[in-house]
Amino acid sequence: ISAHVPVVLGCSHACTFCIIPYRRGIERSRPAGTILAEVRSLVAQGVKEITLLGQIVDRYGKDIPGSPDLAALLYQVHEVEGLERIRFLTSHPNWMNEALLEAVAVLPRVMPHIEVPVQAGDNEVLENMRRGYTVEDYIRLVEKIRARLNGSFPGVSIATDIIVGFPGETEAQFQRTYDLLRELRLDVAHLARYSPRPGTVAHRRLPDDVPAEVKLERFRRLESLQQQLAAEINSGYLGQTVPVLFEEKVKGRWRGRTPTNKLVFVESDEELRGQVLPVTVTWAGPWSMQGQV
Repeated sequence: ISAHVPVVLGCSHACTFCIIPYRRGIERSRPAGTILAEVRSLVAQGVKEITLLGQIVDRYGKDIPGSPDLAALLYQVHEVEGLERIRFLTSHPNWMNEALLEAVAVLPRVMPHIEVPVQAGDNEVLENMRRGYTVEDYIRLVEKIRARLNGSFPGVSIATDIIVGFPGETEAQFQRTYDLLRELRLDVAHLARYSPRPGTVAHRRLPDDVPAEVKLERFRRLESLQQQLAAEINSGYLGQTVPVLFEEKVKGRWRGRTPTNKLVFVESDEELRGQVLPVTVTWAGPWSMQGQV
């Protein structure tokens, strides 16, 4: 029901912790015609939702003279008949622009869910990661996303990535990451404990000096905070009716997702696979919800 379509291969940004540029090479955009042909082929096979993929997906087309950018590509993919939903990931704070947010706002098949990693909430750590932005830049971006896309319930959902225990991270620096997550109240936080990748800048130049038990403790603190935040956010769905695209039946219950990428389970004897149906939410937890068609 849902399929991934790569649009940008490799990466040229080279964050100090990331192995992607060494394993997959420099950034290379696929021609728009090739992407559209693949999307049409997938839809003809029954796919209802397409996710456009790139290590920095916002940089699509920048290496091909005359190529559409990601916003323009979304308009083209939106025209494919039979396609119900379009998503894209992963964005980068430096490259998400007004045109892209406008495309999400005006194209009904493009889902209001943005994945834009912050990685850390301290400017010195971000500099050591070679991320290219500050905490203040990221906060302004989140405010801009919400201002443009929060027109009606449930508005936009935002997911982020965070690495704890990056080389040299102090308790005070970690606390700033914790405070940032608490302040921004994002829908999803993909958490990871730093581990060195041989060949990366961080592996060559920065000692892995945060003890494993400290990394785990910081990870657990963020995990607990995000569980609380997600539960509070999702509780706003209780009693609301939202469109759900149903993907498959798991242990007797149908599983699907809302436009904001919330996981929803429904009990039904009907064949729901591939359908977008209104669901009234009857229970909401931090990681999933339950409802009735």
